[in-house]
Amino acid sequence: MTVIGDASKARLIAVFIDHLIGFGVMLFVVALVPESLPVLKAILFFLVYLGYFLVLEALWSRTIGKYFQGLMVRKVDGSRCDWKAALIRTSLRILEVNPLLLGGIPAGIAVIASSRKQRIGDLLAGTVVVSDKLKWTVEADSVR
Repeated sequence: MTVIGDASKARLIAVFIDHLIGFGVMLFVVALVPESLPVLKAILFFLVYLGYFLVLEALWSRTIGKYFQGLMVRKVDGSRCDWKAALIRTSLRILEVNPLLLGGIPAGIAVIASSRKQRIGDLLAGTVVVSDKLKWTVEADSVR
């Protein structure tokens, strides 16, 4: 059975919530670093923001935004998102949601164009963002 991801308004709202939270946490952490360490500030700027997505998706298969919107990240076989898949998804986020590279337009185009509603990071990680209302049966490799 082919699993189709979520491309609804809920996913867009989840992305908005996650970017606000990730950016807020990043600003808080960077503000704690002394001005005399600009290189450390720059490194933390990216690592903390990306770490928000990596850690939450690897540990809980969802971010806070996805949680509030009833979404989660699953592998296409129905299993939970793991560290490897979360790392691939997060790494591709650098290209897909980069404000210098047309913002979220590449990710949006990929979601609209792909048959399973996956962004490029999902395609490469073998994951899909779905409603947490779906019932997964990993052993049978199907979704009810």
